[in-house]
Amino acid sequence: MKNAETIPGGNDSGRKKEKGMEKIRLLDCTLRDGGYINNWNFGESTIRKIIAELVRAGTDLIEVGFLRDCAYERDRTLFNSIAEVKQILPEERGQTGFAVMALHDQYDVRKLEENDGTVSAVRVTFHDYDVEEGLAFCRRVIEKGYPLFVNPINIMGYDDSGLLRLLEKVNRIRPYGFSIVDTFGSMTKKELIRIYSLCEHNLDAGITVGLHLHENMAQSFLLAQAFLEMRAQERSCVADASLNGMGRVPGNLCIELIMDYLNRNYSRSYDIDPVLDAIEKYITPVRKREPWGYMAEYFLSAKFNVHRNYAEYLLARERFTAKDMHRILQNIPREKKSAYDEEYIAALCREYIGCGIAPARAGAKEEV
Repeated sequence: MKNAETIPGGNDSGRKKEKGMEKIRLLDCTLRDGGYINNWNFGESTIRKIIAELVRAGTDLIEVGFLRDCAYERDRTLFNSIAEVKQILPEERGQTGFAVMALHDQYDVRKLEENDGTVSAVRVTFHDYDVEEGLAFCRRVIEKGYPLFVNPINIMGYDDSGLLRLLEKVNRIRPYGFSIVDTFGSMTKKELIRIYSLCEHNLDAGITVGLHLHENMAQSFLLAQAFLEMRAQERSCVADASLNGMGRVPGNLCIELIMDYLNRNYSRSYDIDPVLDAIEKYITPVRKREPWGYMAEYFLSAKFNVHRNYAEYLLARERFTAKDMHRILQNIPREKKSAYDEEYIAALCREYIGCGIAPARAGAKEEV
């Protein structure tokens, strides 16, 4: 495993020693998280051009897609192997490194090649109910020589004791990084302070802390600023963001905003123009077809820290008002919040309608 003092990147020249604000890095996740909008079908030419513009901007890390068990298509950012990833990476990489993500139960880690330096990090996700399986996957990634980021899904679903147990297990495998992932966009500043404090005081000193935010409560930019202010100066950190916030509705932190903020407040020198060019040419046309951004319904799913698919299920049944959704979502018990259960939400809706609380809208769909 690479030493935690080495910045993952395609070219580490001149960047081995992190000092001061160089400990803050940005990871663009457009091609991975943004793929939830267009089924990862960006088109090969667009994939290459987005990467090139992000490299020109001086982006520290670019997450180019998912490792997944699927048939590889050159127009999509889903890969079976690092060899396939290598095909879309540019020769001119500047100081930018590249990363991929794997959901532990959607990729056979036996297919992962030994690390040849093509990617700078592999990020692995798992749920609170399959931690041991996820960490076993993580160990295999480290054994193959990759710097590893542990990205547990829905960190808001862990109470303090549960998070402390997880951090203890993470320390044992000695990853490069550990990410605070606000999967359901339900984190407030107070909760970020609590979670970061637990991470800062219980993660080994050499482990980088990451942050991945969603826009359910329109707070991602505020929380990113708070994260930068509260972080310990000695601790390296990585903040995730995407072009124009492209990501599974309602979206992510906008990389153009956080780049500009770091330039003005932390003496960074990201070039915003290539980012704006990429947004105008490649992202805005997608957003016109498949919009994302803050919606009250996703605020409600965040308020109760439930899987966003519950809100999407209710949105698809047009008879429910926002007030109805508020009443239904608040009745989802803790054990059903993190993993989406369509049969359960359908039954909850039938019970709600059976109580005579939800009158159908004119022309609304009756089925639930």
